[in-house]
Amino acid sequence: MNTGATLVVNMGAAQTFELSEGWTLRKVATALVREWLVPFRPAVVLKSARWVVQPVVEEPANGRPLWEEGISTEEYERRLESPDLAWSVRAKTGRLRGLILARLTLNQNRPMTFDMACTQEALPETLIDPAKLAAFLKPHGLAGAEGLFAGLLIDNGLPVASSN
Repeated sequence: MNTGATLVVNMGAAQTFELSEGWTLRKVATALVREWLVPFRPAVVLKSARWVVQPVVEEPANGRPLWEEGISTEEYERRLESPDLAWSVRAKTGRLRGLILARLTLNQNRPMTFDMACTQEALPETLIDPAKLAAFLKPHGLAGAEGLFAGLLIDNGLPVASSN
C-alpha cells in the first residue's frame, strides 16, 4: 500500500510564540486544524482535489515509542503531551501527496514558549481559499502561510514572544 510521502520542503525561519497557561503543543496543533483553519478552507472542492488537514505528532527524539502494547489510555495521553515531542500541521490529498504546513516545537531556551516554522510554498487554492486568505492577511499586514499561521496564533491569544 502506497501511503504517499509527506513533503517537508522549504520551511521558513522559526518564529517564537508564548504558550498561554493550559496550552500544550498538542492543543495548539489540534486547534489550528480543527478550529482556526476551517474558515479558510474552500467552500466547494472537487472530490479528487480534497485536502485532509491533520495535527501529527512526530517521532520522539529519544526513540521511545508513544504506544506500546499493554499501556493504559492515560499513559498514552501523558506521552502525547511530553515536552520533547514536536507537532506538525499536515495537509494531505489522496494517497499521493502530503505537505507539512507548520511545525511546532517547544523552545528549550525559553520556558512557556514554542517555535513555529511554516512552509514557504504557496498554499494550493484547493486547500486554502485565496480570497479568504487575502481578506485575513491584509489588515494584519502579513503574507503567505507564515502570515496565516502567525495571525491565527496571535488572534487566539498566543502572541509573539518578546525578544528579551
